[in-house]
Amino acid sequence: MKRSFKITASIIAILVAVLTGVIAYYWPIIEPGFDGSAHYTEQETRLYEHFTPEILKKMPRISDRYEFAFYNVSGPESQGYTVTFHDTTDTSKISAYLASLGYSKHNDCVVSGDCWRGKNPEVTVTVGTIAQNKDVLVSVVYTHQY
Repeated sequence: MKRSFKITASIIAILVAVLTGVIAYYWPIIEPGFDGSAHYTEQETRLYEHFTPEILKKMPRISDRYEFAFYNVSGPESQGYTVTFHDTTDTSKISAYLASLGYSKHNDCVVSGDCWRGKNPEVTVTVGTIAQNKDVLVSVVYTHQY
């Protein structure tokens, strides 16, 4: 009886330790999911890899100083991802990049800036500048249509 109790207790202890380690490793990714938003840099590898869509990962870095963000726009139906480039207002490389991916400009933007749409109707990319701060803000919004 004592031996089976020790084995069971050992197995439970090992499972608790493994589960604790897994939660500790993934917590930086899990927590923003609860909050509905995250702000991070490319050096925060787990957040960057988990939250950043490919279009932003491959976006030309038009400044040495930039940061990313993720946010739920209206619950799980829409997610937004942004990269903000500081100390610049030149968007020509971003425009060329989006055009090379098959995106085209549209005039039906509900925010200030340029709206870009590609083949996927659920994806909208906006590119805007904040001249007084010398910032460029690129947003990618995924709106899931059910």
